[in-house]
Amino acid sequence: MSVEVARLISDLRLRPSSNLLVVGDVGARVLEALAEAVGGLGNIVLLHREPEPPAWAWSLVDKGLNARRSIVLEHNDFLATSSFDAVLVQDVLHRLLGKREFVIETYRLLRPGGRTSIIQRLWPFTSLRRRELRAILEKIRSYDLVESRIGLFSAYIVLERPGNG
Repeated sequence: MSVEVARLISDLRLRPSSNLLVVGDVGARVLEALAEAVGGLGNIVLLHREPEPPAWAWSLVDKGLNARRSIVLEHNDFLATSSFDAVLVQDVLHRLLGKREFVIETYRLLRPGGRTSIIQRLWPFTSLRRRELRAILEKIRSYDLVESRIGLFSAYIVLERPGNG
């Protein structure tokens, strides 16, 4: 599912000085547009699993993007609780054993009132099926569901951590 950058900025309620966590392959152009919305690359943390950041992010790391390696994306104790205003997750869930745990981890990392946006391709493009994604969402009780568009081959979900941001 392709989501316009303007929509992401609006749905995540990004503003200058917002701290944004990005997990997944969003691409350099999208990340640059998000950086403009939050006041610069220094307000974004890109979480990745590999020993090096993705190739598309290298030039942005040189410009101030904070790329952090996490072998187990479901648990990131090196990131402080309630340290982000927003989390953007793109095409990551299908690679994780602890899908529900990962969504719970995004909740831990968000400040009250913060939002998580999940963009996910579904089967047959990945191993994740619609019913599995729906089951994960049904078990998540801590978040408020703002939007859930689960199509035939992709999904766009916006979750909000209750509280005053």
